[in-house]
Amino acid sequence: MTSLASQPAGRSSARRASAQEGGAVRSGMTLAAYLFLSPYLALFIAFMLLPTLAAIGISFMRWDILGTPEFIGLDNYRQIFADPLFLTAIRNTFYFVFLTAIPMVVLGLALAMLLDQKLKGTAFVRTVVFLPYVVMVSTVGILWGWLFDKGTGLVNYYLTTIGIEPIAWLKDTYWSMPALAITTIWWTVNTNMIIFLAALQDISEELHDAATLDGAGPWQRFVYITLPLLRPAMALVTALTIINGWRVFGQAYVMTQGGPEASTFVIVQYIYLTAFQNFEMGPAAAAGVVLLLITLVFSLAQMKLMKAI
Repeated sequence: MTSLASQPAGRSSARRASAQEGGAVRSGMTLAAYLFLSPYLALFIAFMLLPTLAAIGISFMRWDILGTPEFIGLDNYRQIFADPLFLTAIRNTFYFVFLTAIPMVVLGLALAMLLDQKLKGTAFVRTVVFLPYVVMVSTVGILWGWLFDKGTGLVNYYLTTIGIEPIAWLKDTYWSMPALAITTIWWTVNTNMIIFLAALQDISEELHDAATLDGAGPWQRFVYITLPLLRPAMALVTALTIINGWRVFGQAYVMTQGGPEASTFVIVQYIYLTAFQNFEMGPAAAAGVVLLLITLVFSLAQMKLMKAI
Protein backbone atom coordinates (compact mmCIF):
# COMPACT_ATOMS: atom_id res chain seq x y z
CA MET A 1 0.00 0.00 0.00
CA THR A 2 2.81 2.34 0.84
CA SER A 3 4.54 1.80 -2.48
CA LEU A 4 1.28 2.33 -4.39
CA ALA A 5 0.62 5.59 -2.58
CA SER A 6 4.12 6.81 -3.20
CA GLN A 7 3.93 6.34 -6.99
CA PRO A 8 1.73 9.38 -7.76
CA ALA A 9 3.93 11.52 -5.53
CA GLY A 10 7.00 10.25 -7.35
CA ARG A 11 5.48 11.03 -10.74
CA SER A 12 4.48 14.51 -9.54
CA SER A 13 8.03 15.18 -8.35
CA ALA A 14 9.41 13.98 -11.68
CA ARG A 15 7.02 16.24 -13.57
CA ARG A 16 8.02 19.23 -11.42
CA ALA A 17 11.69 18.47 -11.96
CA SER A 18 11.10 18.12 -15.70
CA ALA A 19 9.17 21.39 -15.79
CA GLN A 20 11.93 23.17 -13.86
CA GLU A 21 14.54 21.73 -16.20
CA GLY A 22 12.50 22.80 -19.22
CA GLY A 23 12.10 26.28 -17.76
CA ALA A 24 15.84 26.52 -17.20
CA VAL A 25 16.50 25.46 -20.81
CA ARG A 26 14.02 28.03 -22.13
CA SER A 27 15.56 30.74 -19.94
CA GLY A 28 19.00 29.81 -21.22
CA MET A 29 17.81 29.94 -24.84
CA THR A 30 16.12 33.30 -24.24
CA LEU A 31 19.30 34.69 -22.69
CA ALA A 32 21.37 33.38 -25.60
CA ALA A 33 18.95 34.97 -28.07
CA TYR A 34 19.23 38.35 -26.34
CA LEU A 35 23.02 38.06 -26.26
CA PHE A 36 23.11 37.44 -30.01
CA LEU A 37 20.70 40.33 -30.59
CA SER A 38 22.47 42.72 -28.21
CA PRO A 39 24.93 44.22 -30.78
CA TYR A 40 22.05 45.07 -33.12
CA LEU A 41 19.85 46.30 -30.27
CA ALA A 42 22.65 48.53 -28.99
CA LEU A 43 23.15 50.08 -32.43
CA PHE A 44 19.39 50.41 -32.94
CA ILE A 45 18.93 52.19 -29.62
CA ALA A 46 21.97 54.44 -30.10
CA PHE A 47 21.44 55.44 -33.72
CA MET A 48 17.68 54.99 -34.31
CA LEU A 49 15.53 55.01 -31.19
CA LEU A 50 17.28 57.72 -29.17
CA PRO A 51 17.69 60.14 -32.14
CA THR A 52 14.02 59.60 -33.04
CA LEU A 53 12.91 60.39 -29.48
CA ALA A 54 15.22 63.40 -29.44
CA ALA A 55 13.78 64.66 -32.73
CA ILE A 56 10.24 64.35 -31.36
CA GLY A 57 11.29 66.41 -28.35
CA ILE A 58 13.06 69.05 -30.45
CA SER A 59 9.96 69.38 -32.67
CA PHE A 60 8.27 71.16 -29.75
CA MET A 61 11.20 73.55 -29.21
CA ARG A 62 12.59 76.75 -30.68
CA TRP A 63 16.30 76.04 -31.12
CA ASP A 64 19.04 77.33 -33.43
CA ILE A 65 21.70 74.75 -32.33
CA LEU A 66 23.80 77.31 -30.41
CA GLY A 67 21.18 78.76 -28.08
CA THR A 68 19.08 77.20 -25.33
CA PRO A 69 16.01 75.25 -26.51
CA GLU A 70 12.70 76.91 -25.65
CA PHE A 71 9.44 74.97 -25.46
CA ILE A 72 6.83 76.41 -27.86
CA GLY A 73 4.31 73.58 -28.16
CA LEU A 74 2.85 72.95 -31.61
CA ASP A 75 4.09 76.19 -33.17
CA ASN A 76 6.69 74.38 -35.32
CA TYR A 77 4.02 72.14 -36.79
CA ARG A 78 1.81 75.14 -37.53
CA GLN A 79 4.79 76.84 -39.19
CA ILE A 80 5.68 74.00 -41.55
CA PHE A 81 2.09 73.33 -42.59
CA ALA A 82 1.71 77.03 -43.37
CA ASP A 83 4.85 76.90 -45.51
CA PRO A 84 3.99 76.34 -49.22
CA LEU A 85 7.47 74.88 -49.80
CA PHE A 86 6.81 72.10 -47.27
CA LEU A 87 3.48 71.25 -48.89
CA THR A 88 5.22 71.20 -52.27
CA ALA A 89 7.84 68.84 -50.84
CA ILE A 90 5.13 66.46 -49.60
CA ARG A 91 3.41 66.48 -52.97
CA ASN A 92 6.66 65.93 -54.87
CA THR A 93 7.73 63.08 -52.60
CA PHE A 94 4.35 61.40 -52.95
CA TYR A 95 4.67 61.70 -56.73
CA PHE A 96 8.13 60.15 -56.57
CA VAL A 97 6.84 57.20 -54.51
CA PHE A 98 3.99 56.78 -56.99
CA LEU A 99 6.44 56.68 -59.90
CA THR A 100 8.84 54.22 -58.31
CA ALA A 101 6.90 51.85 -56.03
CA ILE A 102 5.11 49.65 -58.58
CA PRO A 103 8.00 49.47 -61.10
CA MET A 104 10.45 48.62 -58.30
CA VAL A 105 8.31 45.71 -57.11
CA VAL A 106 7.36 44.41 -60.56
CA LEU A 107 10.84 44.73 -62.07
CA GLY A 108 12.44 43.28 -58.95
CA LEU A 109 10.22 40.20 -59.21
CA ALA A 110 10.76 39.90 -62.97
CA LEU A 111 14.55 40.08 -62.59
CA ALA A 112 14.46 37.54 -59.76
CA MET A 113 12.43 35.08 -61.81
CA LEU A 114 14.74 35.57 -64.79
CA LEU A 115 17.87 35.00 -62.70
CA ASP A 116 16.33 32.06 -60.86
CA GLN A 117 16.68 29.96 -64.01
CA LYS A 118 19.35 27.27 -63.96
CA LEU A 119 21.36 28.57 -66.89
CA LYS A 120 25.07 29.05 -67.53
CA GLY A 121 26.48 32.36 -66.36
CA THR A 122 23.53 33.15 -64.07
CA ALA A 123 25.80 33.83 -61.08
CA PHE A 124 27.83 36.33 -63.11
CA VAL A 125 24.69 38.09 -64.35
CA ARG A 126 23.38 38.32 -60.77
CA THR A 127 26.59 40.04 -59.74
CA VAL A 128 26.41 42.49 -62.65
CA VAL A 129 22.77 43.35 -61.89
CA PHE A 130 23.57 43.96 -58.23
CA LEU A 131 26.66 46.13 -58.91
CA PRO A 132 24.82 49.50 -59.27
CA TYR A 133 23.72 49.29 -55.64
CA VAL A 134 27.30 49.59 -54.37
CA VAL A 135 27.86 52.83 -56.32
CA MET A 136 27.68 56.00 -54.20
CA VAL A 137 24.67 58.23 -54.69
CA SER A 138 26.86 61.16 -55.77
CA THR A 139 28.36 59.02 -58.55
CA VAL A 140 24.92 57.80 -59.60
CA GLY A 141 23.63 61.37 -59.74
CA ILE A 142 26.55 62.65 -61.83
CA LEU A 143 26.40 59.65 -64.18
CA TRP A 144 22.69 59.96 -64.86
CA GLY A 145 22.98 63.73 -65.08
CA TRP A 146 25.26 63.16 -68.06
CA LEU A 147 22.98 60.50 -69.52
CA PHE A 148 19.96 62.84 -69.30
CA ASP A 149 21.79 65.86 -70.75
CA LYS A 150 19.72 67.35 -73.57
CA GLY A 151 22.60 67.96 -75.93
CA THR A 152 25.08 65.14 -75.34
CA GLY A 153 23.23 62.55 -73.23
CA LEU A 154 22.83 58.98 -74.45
CA VAL A 155 19.15 58.92 -73.50
CA ASN A 156 18.28 61.67 -75.97
CA TYR A 157 20.65 60.17 -78.55
CA TYR A 158 18.69 56.93 -78.60
CA LEU A 159 15.38 58.80 -78.54
CA THR A 160 16.36 60.72 -81.66
CA THR A 161 17.15 57.46 -83.46
CA ILE A 162 13.46 56.54 -83.19
CA GLY A 163 12.25 59.99 -84.18
CA ILE A 164 11.64 61.59 -80.77
CA GLU A 165 12.84 65.14 -80.19
CA PRO A 166 15.49 65.62 -77.44
CA ILE A 167 14.02 66.27 -73.98
CA ALA A 168 15.48 68.62 -71.37
CA TRP A 169 15.01 65.94 -68.70
CA LEU A 170 16.49 67.74 -65.71
CA LYS A 171 15.45 71.27 -66.71
CA ASP A 172 11.80 70.56 -67.50
CA THR A 173 9.27 70.63 -64.66
CA TYR A 174 7.30 67.79 -66.28
CA TRP A 175 10.21 65.41 -66.94
CA SER A 176 12.53 66.10 -64.00
CA MET A 177 10.77 63.82 -61.50
CA PRO A 178 10.39 60.91 -63.97
CA ALA A 179 14.13 61.25 -64.62
CA LEU A 180 14.83 60.91 -60.89
CA ALA A 181 12.50 57.91 -60.76
CA ILE A 182 14.29 56.17 -63.64
CA THR A 183 17.64 56.81 -61.98
CA THR A 184 16.43 55.42 -58.66
CA ILE A 185 14.89 52.32 -60.23
CA TRP A 186 18.14 51.53 -62.06
CA TRP A 187 20.15 52.07 -58.87
CA THR A 188 18.07 50.22 -56.26
CA VAL A 189 15.80 47.67 -57.96
CA ASN A 190 18.51 45.05 -57.43
CA THR A 191 17.84 44.98 -53.66
CA ASN A 192 14.26 43.95 -54.34
CA MET A 193 15.56 41.38 -56.80
CA ILE A 194 17.79 39.83 -54.11
CA ILE A 195 14.89 39.51 -51.66
CA PHE A 196 12.60 37.97 -54.28
CA LEU A 197 15.37 35.65 -55.47
CA ALA A 198 15.90 34.33 -51.94
CA ALA A 199 12.15 33.78 -51.56
CA LEU A 200 11.93 32.00 -54.94
CA GLN A 201 14.75 29.65 -54.04
CA ASP A 202 12.92 28.78 -50.82
CA ILE A 203 9.93 27.42 -52.78
CA SER A 204 10.06 23.63 -53.07
CA GLU A 205 10.53 22.31 -56.60
CA GLU A 206 8.19 19.44 -55.71
CA LEU A 207 5.22 21.82 -55.73
CA HIS A 208 5.98 22.92 -59.30
CA ASP A 209 6.65 19.33 -60.39
CA ALA A 210 3.33 18.15 -58.94
CA ALA A 211 1.46 21.01 -60.61
CA THR A 212 3.16 20.23 -63.94
CA LEU A 213 2.08 16.59 -63.68
CA ASP A 214 -1.49 17.82 -63.10
CA GLY A 215 -1.29 19.76 -66.35
CA ALA A 216 -0.63 23.27 -65.01
CA GLY A 217 1.20 25.59 -67.38
CA PRO A 218 3.86 28.19 -66.47
CA TRP A 219 1.32 30.96 -65.94
CA GLN A 220 -0.91 28.79 -63.74
CA ARG A 221 2.08 27.70 -61.65
CA PHE A 222 3.09 31.33 -61.24
CA VAL A 223 -0.41 32.51 -60.22
CA TYR A 224 -1.40 29.61 -57.97
CA ILE A 225 1.94 28.55 -56.48
CA THR A 226 4.63 31.20 -56.81
CA LEU A 227 2.65 34.35 -56.05
CA PRO A 228 0.87 33.03 -52.92
CA LEU A 229 4.17 31.76 -51.48
CA LEU A 230 5.83 35.12 -52.25
CA ARG A 231 3.34 37.12 -50.21
CA PRO A 232 5.68 37.65 -47.20
CA ALA A 233 8.50 38.75 -49.52
CA MET A 234 6.08 40.94 -51.47
CA ALA A 235 4.94 42.65 -48.27
CA LEU A 236 8.54 43.25 -47.17
CA VAL A 237 9.67 44.56 -50.55
CA THR A 238 6.67 46.87 -50.93
CA ALA A 239 7.09 48.29 -47.43
CA LEU A 240 10.82 48.90 -47.91
CA THR A 241 10.26 50.48 -51.32
CA ILE A 242 7.65 52.89 -49.96
CA ILE A 243 9.77 53.82 -46.93
CA ASN A 244 12.90 54.38 -49.03
CA GLY A 245 10.86 56.35 -51.56
CA TRP A 246 9.71 58.82 -48.91
CA ARG A 247 13.31 59.18 -47.74
CA VAL A 248 14.72 60.09 -51.17
CA PHE A 249 17.28 62.88 -51.08
CA GLY A 250 20.70 62.21 -52.61
CA GLN A 251 19.60 61.79 -56.22
CA ALA A 252 17.47 64.93 -56.16
CA TYR A 253 20.15 66.98 -54.44
CA VAL A 254 22.94 65.94 -56.82
CA MET A 255 20.99 65.94 -60.09
CA THR A 256 18.58 68.87 -59.76
CA GLN A 257 19.12 70.57 -56.36
CA GLY A 258 15.33 70.45 -56.02
CA GLY A 259 14.64 72.27 -59.30
CA PRO A 260 13.54 73.28 -61.77
CA GLU A 261 11.02 75.51 -59.98
CA ALA A 262 11.00 73.15 -56.96
CA SER A 263 9.58 70.33 -59.09
CA THR A 264 11.94 67.81 -57.46
CA PHE A 265 12.12 69.42 -54.02
CA VAL A 266 11.47 66.58 -51.53
CA ILE A 267 10.82 66.34 -47.79
CA VAL A 268 14.32 65.30 -46.74
CA GLN A 269 15.74 68.23 -48.70
CA TYR A 270 13.33 70.51 -46.85
CA ILE A 271 14.59 69.09 -43.55
CA TYR A 272 18.21 69.56 -44.62
CA LEU A 273 17.61 73.12 -45.81
CA THR A 274 15.70 74.10 -42.67
CA ALA A 275 18.14 72.52 -40.22
CA PHE A 276 21.58 73.08 -41.70
CA GLN A 277 21.15 76.22 -43.79
CA ASN A 278 18.49 78.14 -41.87
CA PHE A 279 19.47 76.61 -38.49
CA GLU A 280 15.82 76.18 -37.48
CA MET A 281 16.06 72.85 -35.69
CA GLY A 282 12.49 72.88 -34.38
CA PRO A 283 10.69 73.09 -37.75
CA ALA A 284 13.20 70.64 -39.23
CA ALA A 285 12.48 68.13 -36.46
CA ALA A 286 8.74 68.67 -36.91
CA ALA A 287 9.08 67.93 -40.62
CA GLY A 288 11.04 64.78 -39.72
CA VAL A 289 8.26 63.64 -37.38
CA VAL A 290 5.68 64.23 -40.13
CA LEU A 291 7.82 62.15 -42.49
CA LEU A 292 8.00 59.37 -39.88
CA LEU A 293 4.21 59.36 -39.47
CA ILE A 294 3.64 59.32 -43.24
CA THR A 295 5.91 56.30 -43.73
CA LEU A 296 4.26 54.50 -40.81
CA VAL A 297 0.78 55.09 -42.20
CA PHE A 298 1.70 53.92 -45.69
CA SER A 299 3.57 50.88 -44.39
CA LEU A 300 0.76 49.78 -42.06
CA ALA A 301 -1.85 50.28 -44.77
CA GLN A 302 0.21 48.26 -47.23
CA MET A 303 0.74 45.41 -44.75
CA LYS A 304 -2.97 45.23 -43.95
CA LEU A 305 -3.74 45.19 -47.65
CA MET A 306 -1.32 42.32 -48.22
CA LYS A 307 -2.91 40.33 -45.38
CA ALA A 308 -6.34 40.87 -46.89
CA ILE A 309 -5.31 39.56 -50.32
